[in-house]
Amino acid sequence: MNNPQNFTLKLNHVYPVKSEKVFAAWTKPDLLEKWWGPQGYTTKIVEMNLEVNGSYKFNMRSANGVEHIVYGHYVEIIPNEKLVFTWQWEQQTEFPLTNVTVEFIEHDGNTEVIVTHKDLPNEEEAKNHSNGWTSFLKEKLTSFFH
Repeated sequence: MNNPQNFTLKLNHVYPVKSEKVFAAWTKPDLLEKWWGPQGYTTKIVEMNLEVNGSYKFNMRSANGVEHIVYGHYVEIIPNEKLVFTWQWEQQTEFPLTNVTVEFIEHDGNTEVIVTHKDLPNEEEAKNHSNGWTSFLKEKLTSFFH
């Protein structure tokens, strides 16, 4: 088995709303389905048990019908401040278990979201995930709050 090269992504974006609203968008299934996934994708929440060691499973579908299913467990939950969860692709058995930390930092009624995705296996996957997360954060979630 290959050891991951431990590529890490760190992306951030600021939203013009309080941290409670941004945290809710990440933790309430009905809200998450409205914005989760890259541009052009829709998402169905298959499972979302928001507690430490609780599992989640999201089915992202592209406009041409290709499904991408991500699943994992919540590791740490600090309401309105931090979410930590594992990340695994269902269809890519060679893809290692990775870890995502989402920080919610409120500044004067605005909230900065910092996403750190660790343990990506190679530079190509890091680039793919960077493109995906950028689309999530800068396009879809921004539109959600406008």
